[in-house]
Amino acid sequence: MPANVKIVELDQVNLKKPLLIQGLPGIGFVGKIAVDYLIEQLKPTKFAELYSPHLSLPDGEVGIKVEMDGTFILPKYEFYAYTKKIPHIIFMTGDVQPRFFGQYDVAESILDFVARFGCDTVIALGGYGSQSRSPDVIYAVGSDQNLVEELRRRKAVTAQNGTVKGAFGVILGLGKERLMKCMGLLGATQGAYPDLHASRNVVRLLAEMYDLPISMENIDKEISNMDARIKLLRDVSAVPPRQERPEGREPSRYIS
Repeated sequence: MPANVKIVELDQVNLKKPLLIQGLPGIGFVGKIAVDYLIEQLKPTKFAELYSPHLSLPDGEVGIKVEMDGTFILPKYEFYAYTKKIPHIIFMTGDVQPRFFGQYDVAESILDFVARFGCDTVIALGGYGSQSRSPDVIYAVGSDQNLVEELRRRKAVTAQNGTVKGAFGVILGLGKERLMKCMGLLGATQGAYPDLHASRNVVRLLAEMYDLPISMENIDKEISNMDARIKLLRDVSAVPPRQERPEGREPSRYIS
């Protein structure tokens, strides 16, 4: 493991050839929201944390993140183990992407770590930028044609040409070099705000693929609340500006 990456194990876990499912901030925050929702629903055991100077604050500077209660933490990645069903799953989440020059060191360290538990499958979650999208489309990439065909059978749309940047792409590329099964699931998003719709679609597909006991009720409620807030903001922004009263004219009296 590179000297500038440290993984602290918090608990001993017994894992049998687990999957790794990664979700980090990116376009529409799709992957991050999806993994955090899976963790919320499945309540896996947190068993490790990764620290590195490559994990900067959201503005690119190094430092600490101050919480609402006045405490603080270093930027980190968190690993959770889900062992209630086969296959076992390692979920990995965090609040930041590694800085570009540290992407390889961080991804290699993650892959080294999960390989200790026999992990041979990597699934990265993220968003696919699309200005004109069907709301339920999930794009997919796979490390071999068999995986691509399996994802097509699951009604995912094969992404063609182009590039996938950041931690999403690097961990899949390095995993493939290790002969691991690697796939990426990208919820179609316009990316203008945290896209709960796209995250829900990704969660639903994963739940179907691995028979996970996931309730969509909470995320559906959040989507309804978010849509209502967005509609309110749009309605307010559409209200014509108040007309200035002519000089010397008394305003009408009213009670509100």
